[in-house]
Amino acid sequence: MKMRRLGSRRAAAVLPASGVLILLAAACSSGAASDPAATHSGATRPASDPPLLIPWSRIGDISLGQPQARVEREYGSPGHGVHLVVRITNGLQGYYRLHGGEVAVEFRGGRVERIDFGVRYYRTKGGFGVGSRIPFGPCVRTFTHRCGHRWHGFVWNEFKHDSPCGCWMKVGRGKRSLPPSSPGPWTLIWVRHGRVAGFTFSTTFVG
Repeated sequence: MKMRRLGSRRAAAVLPASGVLILLAAACSSGAASDPAATHSGATRPASDPPLLIPWSRIGDISLGQPQARVEREYGSPGHGVHLVVRITNGLQGYYRLHGGEVAVEFRGGRVERIDFGVRYYRTKGGFGVGSRIPFGPCVRTFTHRCGHRWHGFVWNEFKHDSPCGCWMKVGRGKRSLPPSSPGPWTLIWVRHGRVAGFTFSTTFVG
């Protein structure tokens, strides 16, 4: 699985075979889809950025469906905090540099549509976050595996593109994941070397 092309040879979402998804956005080359000036601007720290990870829709003060204007008031707008990767139809993709890493955000239609991050700072009330381990548990039948694994409504390696994702997937708002062909919201927990390496929250299909 790869994040859709971001419109520049120098801006890319890196997804190693192990399943880590962290948006690494270097300065965009000039072009109609990019905004080099915004990409080179210095970061501004938000006045309040609590270390919260609320499953599975919010980190800090950024949540799925939140108005773009509200996020930009606190975290910054293009050229003043958000490093713009590319402008897309009715929105933009960019990232904030926060707590030693990147928090990638996609805005569409004036609201947050997707969040990608691999920052240890954000944790659930129980302390779960980047660096945590998720036990495989017993072998069970899943959507495509006779011997698959489930954890708190997630299923292991059900999301595939060219190869299995190396991630835990949950689709929908119910207690158990819907099949990967179902509409969102989507949550992917990327795993590397047995530990959580990053998260994707999205209101729509992750393609």
